[in-house]
Amino acid sequence: MAAKRRSLFLYLTLACFFGLIAIFIVDGYMGIYDNLFVTTGEREEEIGRNSRPWQESVRVDWGGKAFLRYEVDNRRFSSYTADITVSVWHSQEKVRDLISQPVSIAAFGKAQLEWVVDTAELIPGDVPPEQGYEFTVIIRRGEIERRLITHVRPSPWPPKVITVPDPPR
Repeated sequence: MAAKRRSLFLYLTLACFFGLIAIFIVDGYMGIYDNLFVTTGEREEEIGRNSRPWQESVRVDWGGKAFLRYEVDNRRFSSYTADITVSVWHSQEKVRDLISQPVSIAAFGKAQLEWVVDTAELIPGDVPPEQGYEFTVIIRRGEIERRLITHVRPSPWPPKVITVPDPPR
């Protein structure tokens, strides 16, 4: 009888141990996750590899472009739908909407959106190239908001104005 009881406690202990391991695996894996990939120049950077709200920054050359790819990963047993909007803001004012579209993702599927941020189109004409500029790309997915602060580096070599003398008469 004592041997049976010892075996029973051993099996219960093992079941609880494996149950806890399974809970940690499922809890750490299940959910909706998003990642943002930013390519500036020749370098791609991954931003936001977790489910918490993030605010990151990226640097772009004056007149350059940033190529962004936003991935939403549905790690649930049910489908996921959300409206995704991407807009550019400067000094608490909206400058431009870049994307606004609904996304529907099957269970354990992924969705991907891509867009380009062109600094030449977003920087006002009265800002000189020797001065840096900053704006925020806001990504909204349902109730979740992500922010990407974009620092535009000043042009290191401003164009020089060359005056040509009048030809002699």
